[in-house]
Amino acid sequence: MLNKLLPLGTRDEFGQRAATKQQLISVIQAHFKQRGLAAIATPLLENQAVFAPYQIGNYQYYRLLDTEGQTLVLRPDMTLPIARFLSATKVPLPQKFSYVGDIFRVSRRLSGSYNQMTQAGVELIGYPSLKAELECLAIANQLSAELIDDAVEIELGDAQFAQQVVASLTNDQAQQAAIKQALFNKQIPQYTALIEAFEHEPLMAFLKKWPRLFGQPALIFEQLRAAPLPASVQPAIKRLQTVVAWMAQTMPNQAVSVDLSSQAPQKYYTGLTFRGYSQAGAGYLFSGGRYDQLLANFQAKSEPAVGMGLDVDLLTALASSPEPLAPQQLIYFEPAQWPRAEALLARTAQAQLSLAPNKQAARSEARQLGATLIDLTEGDENE
Repeated sequence: MLNKLLPLGTRDEFGQRAATKQQLISVIQAHFKQRGLAAIATPLLENQAVFAPYQIGNYQYYRLLDTEGQTLVLRPDMTLPIARFLSATKVPLPQKFSYVGDIFRVSRRLSGSYNQMTQAGVELIGYPSLKAELECLAIANQLSAELIDDAVEIELGDAQFAQQVVASLTNDQAQQAAIKQALFNKQIPQYTALIEAFEHEPLMAFLKKWPRLFGQPALIFEQLRAAPLPASVQPAIKRLQTVVAWMAQTMPNQAVSVDLSSQAPQKYYTGLTFRGYSQAGAGYLFSGGRYDQLLANFQAKSEPAVGMGLDVDLLTALASSPEPLAPQQLIYFEPAQWPRAEALLARTAQAQLSLAPNKQAARSEARQLGATLIDLTEGDENE
């Protein structure tokens, strides 16, 4: 019956998974608070125009119409609603925000992806210094170590590197877009055909290697030094080198790589990008970077900003199993014995009250939970 079926791409969360997820959220929120991030919550529903800068990719929006015919969407992203909030309220900057909430994206049918996801994140608004990127990386490193047992690798990149390189080759914007798309999608035959037009350019040797320009930082930087790259990319390369050196000093056990052949997480990114992934799970545990044009869609003056989102659902799937949820002790009592039962509950670990109507039902409940029954009606705390 349809009234018992979930909408495609959704799921119920119950028991151990739900408890693990809530535990992770509590740890994340406590970490955010400890670092001085102010909690912020935005509505699930937003005007569709808020997400004009958002690159929806292979997904679609959940669209609704309000009573006046205005198109609303369930938010697919948390960053742009915060930008909308800042523009509307004129909160003084700089500000450090944190959030935890659900986002909604309609995936392709039968893709196996969920349409509702829980995301936690950080938004550092009004900070032009590289310290903002380093703060996000420090949070990502610390939370990864605290939340999961698997090793996490942080992948660094730059949002403008590809555009600056192709712009040095041609002014044809359609040609630039075609080269970048083939590069980002790893469509090697198509990419190879597109760069043939630059066979006699000094950059040709680099262009041939570009789709494989990812890996250990030292090897990537060596290839970059050997290439006659345009001056416009040098600040990005220097920034990457600075961040890699800082990570080696600050978090020496953190695995790090550089990828300059992949697309930025969103088209509004303007500088350093980073992603974190575990070999044990598909997809990125977190991603973020700098987007200094964040407020450009909402006001004339933009502001520097760095942010990061964490995939709480993927972290939950990779997290170590918590202690068993079943109580070790189940306390059965009569209503008149409630104060005594409460006192026993307060001093007994892994215990809960039995709400069964009689002793037989309490015994059945204890067997179902795998718990030891404590029967206060017999005057003895252990049966």
